[in-house]
Order: sequence, then structure tokens, then C-alpha cells
Amino acid sequence: MTATAPTTGFPLPLLLNPSKIFNVRVTFLGTADGYTSPIRDHSGILIQTRESTILLDSGADIARYLLHKKFEPDTPDLIWLSHMHSDHVGKFMSLIQSLWLRRRRAPLHVCGPGRVLEAMEAWLEQSILFPRLIGFPIHWHPVKPGRKFRKNPFSYTAFATKHLANLASIFKPKYPQTCYDCYGVAITYRNERYVYSADLHHPRELRPALKQPTKALFCELTHFTEEDLFKELAQHSVKSVWITHYPDHLIGEESEIRAVARREKFKGCVNLMSDKRTVEI
Repeated sequence: MTATAPTTGFPLPLLLNPSKIFNVRVTFLGTADGYTSPIRDHSGILIQTRESTILLDSGADIARYLLHKKFEPDTPDLIWLSHMHSDHVGKFMSLIQSLWLRRRRAPLHVCGPGRVLEAMEAWLEQSILFPRLIGFPIHWHPVKPGRKFRKNPFSYTAFATKHLANLASIFKPKYPQTCYDCYGVAITYRNERYVYSADLHHPRELRPALKQPTKALFCELTHFTEEDLFKELAQHSVKSVWITHYPDHLIGEESEIRAVARREKFKGCVNLMSDKRTVEI
């Protein structure tokens, strides 16, 4: 199936039927892990509905993608920044600059750990992207694990991971002002749940987000084994898993990963994503 993207309004990426009324459209902008990949970009997931657009992390070149696909500069509506690693926030500054030069006017909402947002706000100022210059307001929303944050048509509930705990134990005494928090998020839309893992130390850290049935889990697969992931997921009601943020050696290994999932008794669908691939969920 093919579709032609309109030049204004709500663009329709390739591979999708423009006549089909969809629920949630997800584009995996970058699927590589923290290592530089010769063929893949870093973390970034764009979620579209008829009402709004969300960006989960900003490690991929989202500014170029939005321009290429002819999105209006008022996209995205909200950005979730999970933690301070550059493969998750490294393209945030270039996105803001692009939106400024393309004359965005709509407010931009940015969510994440409080000290991550403080660092991003300070970084904007140091990059000469002052609030009075860029021409649109940025609303910073520091979130806390377990507390629901609503921004229509979505609600967001953060959960903490231990991704940076080891680094914090080593470096926090010398660098106490650095933010070592990492938050994944459970998103509710039209009574369905979508969970973004961010980066994890172990899949058990997903448990707070997976207490309720989950339609889709966007999950990394870098910091633990496939066996560990699906052994944990087999204990939860997860309809589908969309694997992203994985090392290059797993490229093309989708059937092997699915075989591991079956051995560990996980009954949901398993999909290994590639850069710029768009799906409807």
C-alpha cells in the first residue's frame, strides 16, 4: 500500500492507506543503541493521532524528518525526554532551532525528569535560542514516577528505571548536579495503554507500567538478553512488543527473537523495528 503525503495539515507517511481511519500511527525515527551505527540513527519515536503528535526522545534527526515529510512547524505538540544520554537528547537543540527558523507559533510542551528539563532549558540559552527569540513558548513539565500528567488527548505516567544507577554510584559524588534519573512512560489514549521503556537496567523495571493490560510496548533490547525480556513479559498482558534501541548485530534477527519469545511463553506479537518504519497500532 502507498500513500501520498499532503503538503499541509496531517501528513500521511508512506506505506499507509490515506482512506483508512487509524487509531495510533508510530514512526521509529531511530532504532540504534548508544553506539554509532553506520546505517541507523539514535533514539526517537513519533506517535501521531488525529488530535496530537508526541515525540519520545530526541536522539534521531527529527528536524530533517519533519521537513522532508512536510509536517507543519507546529509539530510535535509534546516531547518526552527520558534521560540525559546524548543518544536520547542530542538532537533536541537542532529541533528547536529548526522550529524557530520555520516560524513555529504553537506552544511546545516538554516532559521528563525535572533536572533533565532544567539542563535542556539552560542548554537552549547557551545555544542562543532565547524564549524571546524563537517566537513560541516552551512549557516545561517536570514529572514524577507514578503521578499522572494529562495533556489532551493523552495521559502520561512516568516510571523510574535503574539505567543510570551504576554511573550515579561512581560519579555522583564528584558531579552532584548531573541528573541520573531515567524515566519510561505509560501513555493512555482512548482507554488503550502504550508503554515506552526508555533505557532499562533489567526488564523487571517495566512492572509498574505493565500492571494494566498494554496494547503496545516500545522496548529497548540493548542492556539485557532476549531471554530476560520475554521471561518478564510472559508474566504480563502485553498485546504487542515493538523492539527498538538495539545493537547492530541483531539486525535481521527478527525470527530468532520471536523464537526466544515463544520459548519463554510470551504470547504477544513481536516486531523488530527499522529506521523510519511507520506502523499503525
